[in-house]
Amino acid sequence: MPGASEKRRQVLKVDAGEFPLRLDEFRHKEAVVVTGLVKHWPATREWTWEQLADPAGKYKRFRLEKHLQQYFSTHAQNENLFLENIILQQPFSDDCPFASVTQQADGPDKLLGRNYLPRLNQAWSESKKLAIQAGFLDDEDYAESVQGFIIAGPAGAGGMLHMDPDSTAYWNALVHGRKRWMFLTPEELDVLAKALINAGLAQELGSLTLPPGNVSRQTTTKHVKKLLQRIPAISWFGKLMPLLQQAKLDFGYAEVIVEAGELVYGPPGLWHIALALEDSICCSEQLIDDGNLIRFVKDDGQPYEPAFAYLGCQAAKKHWPNLMDPLASFCNRAERDLKRQSGFLQPKRRSTRCNDTHDGVNSSCSAG
Repeated sequence: MPGASEKRRQVLKVDAGEFPLRLDEFRHKEAVVVTGLVKHWPATREWTWEQLADPAGKYKRFRLEKHLQQYFSTHAQNENLFLENIILQQPFSDDCPFASVTQQADGPDKLLGRNYLPRLNQAWSESKKLAIQAGFLDDEDYAESVQGFIIAGPAGAGGMLHMDPDSTAYWNALVHGRKRWMFLTPEELDVLAKALINAGLAQELGSLTLPPGNVSRQTTTKHVKKLLQRIPAISWFGKLMPLLQQAKLDFGYAEVIVEAGELVYGPPGLWHIALALEDSICCSEQLIDDGNLIRFVKDDGQPYEPAFAYLGCQAAKKHWPNLMDPLASFCNRAERDLKRQSGFLQPKRRSTRCNDTHDGVNSSCSAG
């Protein structure tokens, strides 16, 4: 594969018939591709540009022709089109049967286990409504997490290096086209950034980013990592990887070519980037279970926000109180901070104890 590294790891492909027995090998640990499942879905036959955009066809009530025609007339490369939560509705939920991949509520585990996110989102919405009624929140800006996507893009399209938000895992089923995926652990991204600095290649990154950016002479690992996250997939694989190979700069990563009819599982906390090698269409679902629920609520990758922390705590405690025991102090803090922000709690004042003389000239005070 062009731009390959000696430290490159090949992402394993596992047949769907074997996968339930091997799930614990991958869940929350590493990426894997599942074969033998998606190729049977109606989406692999019916999700073509023409059928999705047909104003008189099966999907006409969603008016996708406006999204798809405008998108493909104005974006030839660098970007994907994301349609949020559309796979949760029929006929998309039949074409891309996400409920057969993950268990949505109570019941036996499905292929990738259980997904807490549907119930978490419902409980989040209920908690938000109660918080607004109580006066803790004054608006409805604190939205629930998106559960599912349809992702479409022409050949050459792709996102940038990223880690999925809210500490979610995910699966991504390619129903049309081919894609090249790369995965890096946080440690591997640090190594890559430092290697670029040591090799004197940090200055080259600015020309690859979108929009083009400048690199200061006093480059830091943090700054280089930010630049790496602004390189479009087509430039990442087409320019950055050959540059690294030419400089004999080696770093660790995992990579795979995903074919139509295959499904990618990605654990939380893993950096990834994907490039469409052909016109491609995917459906995807974000995942939360007992292995990443606490990470979701704390969301350590983002600045602490009392409202989000409070709503996450309230929603999670409704269904999984035992799992939330380790976050008791965090949740109590979030509730106190939110009430204080909304004016329900006043900051504690330091009391004073003073011994004054009757004439007011001499006094001695100590803070308590």
